[in-house]
Amino acid sequence: MRGGRLGAWVVTAVAGLGLAVAPPAGASGAPTLPSAVPGVQAAAPTLTPEGPDTIRGAARYEGTLTAVVAWRTPRATSGQVQWHRDYTPIPGATGSTYRVSHEDVGHRIRYVVTVGRAGYASSRHLSQPTPVVGDATPRRRTVTYDVRVDGSIPGFRVEEFGVQSGETLADPRGWRAGGTHFQRTASGARSSFTLVLATADRLPRYSSECSTQWSCRVGRNVIINYTRWMEASPSWNAARGTLRDYRHMVVNHEVGHFLGRGHVGCSAPGNRAPVMMQQSKGLDGCRFNPWPLPGER
Repeated sequence: MRGGRLGAWVVTAVAGLGLAVAPPAGASGAPTLPSAVPGVQAAAPTLTPEGPDTIRGAARYEGTLTAVVAWRTPRATSGQVQWHRDYTPIPGATGSTYRVSHEDVGHRIRYVVTVGRAGYASSRHLSQPTPVVGDATPRRRTVTYDVRVDGSIPGFRVEEFGVQSGETLADPRGWRAGGTHFQRTASGARSSFTLVLATADRLPRYSSECSTQWSCRVGRNVIINYTRWMEASPSWNAARGTLRDYRHMVVNHEVGHFLGRGHVGCSAPGNRAPVMMQQSKGLDGCRFNPWPLPGER
């Protein structure tokens, strides 16, 4: 690649996407087209890239990536960017910038750019990839936990609780966003805390402060009420929250207590509720939210 010939399309006039092109130094316009051969229809010429298509920005959860599209000779007059997670198109991600989501962690992001100009063949090019997308915050510590069930639950698939609670603790939107990672150990192995799914009648046995109605945390035991796990809570259901989001919320809330977080209230009506708010009981005008807010992490 010749020095100074990389232009950044940050997607304006080109297809309405804001692809602004900085002409390379010494650009001399369109190349001379080949002479026509009698009886033979010449193939449409192509736009020549003057370097690789790259990405600028932080390859981490909640980071913003910008497509940096190389200058084409001659200058392209239309263009379209489609972002990919690895090699799979991300639905709706067609702008010049892309906000990294929790689904991208552990994958590489790249884009396909399609460029064109009247009289030239349209061409598609795959950009260079990002590094593997990481968490919003580097790992600060690892907390181990084991999983068990307390009480008789006929027909219940115990491992479903282990898998779904593990998904919550591994999600980059959770406590992991603050640098705390979780590692599950074998049952009975030494761990930092035990995540327990207990039938309602078993809750008071952990502490007089534990109710048959709700989940609680006592010492190293983080206890999820089986009734709440299966049915969520009346206020959550009245607001049409999903059961999966309730499960995320209740695990994050009770594990938050183990991490040293106490209860907090609604900051203002209409705001997302802190995960350490007792959302199972009500919201005081806040909106349901299953994940720790930035200020809680």
